[in-house]
Amino acid sequence: MVILTVKDVSALLQVKPSTVYAWAEQRLMPSFKINGLLRFSEEDIIQWINRCKMPSNSATISYIGRRPMRKEDRR
Repeated sequence: MVILTVKDVSALLQVKPSTVYAWAEQRLMPSFKINGLLRFSEEDIIQWINRCKMPSNSATISYIGRRPMRKEDRR
């Protein structure tokens, strides 16, 4: 088992260490403590990332940043 620190997980996820602490405290991500220090199993974090992935959809929205016009707005 590979054990990761907050700094390791922060770099892996490209988020601030404070975000990792918050997610762990809220039990949003798998973690454990060793002598009071927050640690993570690399395997658990990889599985957690995979569970967080959104499924791809072939019918993706083709617009970005704008909502589609409603019929009543097209006058």
